[in-house]
Amino acid sequence: MAPAFANAPTLSELPKTADARLAALLSFWLSCQDDAGGIPNREQLTPFTLRPWLGHISIYQVADDGRDFRVRLEGTKVTGMTGEDWTNRRASEVDARFGSTLVHDMAGTVATGASQILPIRIFQHKFKAATRLLFPVRATPNGPVDQVFLALYLDRAAAN
Repeated sequence: MAPAFANAPTLSELPKTADARLAALLSFWLSCQDDAGGIPNREQLTPFTLRPWLGHISIYQVADDGRDFRVRLEGTKVTGMTGEDWTNRRASEVDARFGSTLVHDMAGTVATGASQILPIRIFQHKFKAATRLLFPVRATPNGPVDQVFLALYLDRAAAN
């Protein structure tokens, strides 16, 4: 049975400065859950259904039995915001370089089956603020959570 989404963020929990496209993505992801709150899968989350957000999404694959996550695809807009492409690197490398908690946060997303919203700083640009959305995904409809999608948008105040 899929974990319940009692702790999943609601649209009202998005920071006031969050880009409206992040709210639309969260709303779409929530709409892909089944009646029991099941975690959406890659059959639902395709390049076609995710088209409005594609450049802002990075796909992380569970690695080392959930102890780490490999970047399978770095969104082009994410690369543009950070100035770095982390494709085929690991979340633990991000943490080591920037002192972040990405592995911990992603492991929590996998363990709970709940999405997470977090205001963050773009480490490569001291004065850029963004909002990060992590959400769990299954490769197959009844399979385990084996991917975490990371969506990143500059906050409205930072984008101007």
